[in-house]
Amino acid sequence: MILPPDPARVRELWFYLFAAFVVRNGARLFLGLRVEGVEHIPREGGLIIAGNHISSFDPPIIGSLVPREIHFMAKRELFDKQPMRWIAEHLMAFPVDRERNDTKAIKDALRFLRAGLAVGIFPQGTRNAGDAQALDGAAFLAQRAGVPLQPVAIWREGRAFRVRFGRPLPPSGRSKAEMRALTETLMAHINALLPPHLRAQASGETTRSDAPAPSETPANGPTLMEQGA
Repeated sequence: MILPPDPARVRELWFYLFAAFVVRNGARLFLGLRVEGVEHIPREGGLIIAGNHISSFDPPIIGSLVPREIHFMAKRELFDKQPMRWIAEHLMAFPVDRERNDTKAIKDALRFLRAGLAVGIFPQGTRNAGDAQALDGAAFLAQRAGVPLQPVAIWREGRAFRVRFGRPLPPSGRSKAEMRALTETLMAHINALLPPHLRAQASGETTRSDAPAPSETPANGPTLMEQGA
């Protein structure tokens, strides 16, 4: 884990760093976790970590493996009551409202990215078997912030977890068509990181073809942004 140069920031991240250590080593010990491709993750600069979503274990496992501070979008309900709100906030997650155009979540994500931090997103939204449509939120953020997209795939072999990171994809374009093309490219790269028998399951139409072109304004924002488990 690359620590921030500011000691005060390191102190603020104490719970995050402790939790990442426990999850990473606990998953290896008890869940047979294996990981590939960590060397592909840029160590600095704004970055979007985008992957498939199979279980509620995905955010903590993937987050614990990223060797830098990462902020995951998480469903707003996790922030409604204590102690879950405290835990989510100290794990560097930020809320997104799945029921409306959540402009604040978009602005929060862009603020993190422009500050040189990593943001975690599941383009298909909620947990699924790989056949859910992908929304354009990750591509939108990458285009607006000018940051790369880091594809990651997670799956299970029996009870064991497997995670594979691909090479970052550069952002491209700003139009609706270019945004959709970037989403399709991202999902193709995520799919290619999966083992062959799961690629077949995840193949087919995985991008939303009728997605409105989002912007940073409430009127034209995405109708549903990606969220955590």
